[in-house]
Amino acid sequence: MFWTIRQRYGYLCLRTAFSIGGLVGLSLTSFGSRALADDTTKQASSPTITSEGSSVTLRSLVDHDPGEVYIYVGGAFPAGTTPVAFGYFFGSAFDDNNTGYITPLLFARTPGENDSVIYTVVGIGEGYQVHLSSSAQMIPFKVVEGFKVTQDDTFTFGYINAMVDSSGTPVETSYGTVTYDYPADGGEGVGGTGTNNDWGATGTPPAAPVVALGTTFGPARSGASYTFYPQIRTYSAEVVGVVVGQ
Repeated sequence: MFWTIRQRYGYLCLRTAFSIGGLVGLSLTSFGSRALADDTTKQASSPTITSEGSSVTLRSLVDHDPGEVYIYVGGAFPAGTTPVAFGYFFGSAFDDNNTGYITPLLFARTPGENDSVIYTVVGIGEGYQVHLSSSAQMIPFKVVEGFKVTQDDTFTFGYINAMVDSSGTPVETSYGTVTYDYPADGGEGVGGTGTNNDWGATGTPPAAPVVALGTTFGPARSGASYTFYPQIRTYSAEVVGVVVGQ
């Protein structure tokens, strides 16, 4: 049986193994403990798991441009979500690049010019070198600059195929490390009702985009710093987060 990233995440939370999933599980435990410690007059509800993005399965294509940015535009996190794990499928490679880079990013959605939507970088995650695999993989989503918790329901996620410094400038880039489909898949995203599988992707060779806090991305004529390809795609990536209720 193939498990989704979310199912695997829940299983590993129970196991609390010393692996990426185990680290995520330990994070879930710590969030619950913190919620109880912070409010002794009320009983905190149990942390809940949420996910956004598209199913982490092998798709037919992989990107040829190094260091590009990819943003999930088909849904958003609930307010108060702490992203903890980034799931992806790096199942095929361009030009035999069996390794590459992923730095997860947080974006906030705001109105742009000409009735468009733009996406502003509000969180930069820790970057990782990743490796080709025939299975779905996970890396921690650890924000090192910017917002660590979503402030409202306009936050979504994305990633850059690069390692970046604290100012968001790429220092190492790679070809695509997540498979995709074009045209975009139909149906709901992993977030369920009200979501879809639409992703935006930049195409800016030879220079990779800078993902400094406040940098904007969007379609052509949106007024964004960097623009998407006209074609909407679906990438094999999702982010799992924890929401702690009061």
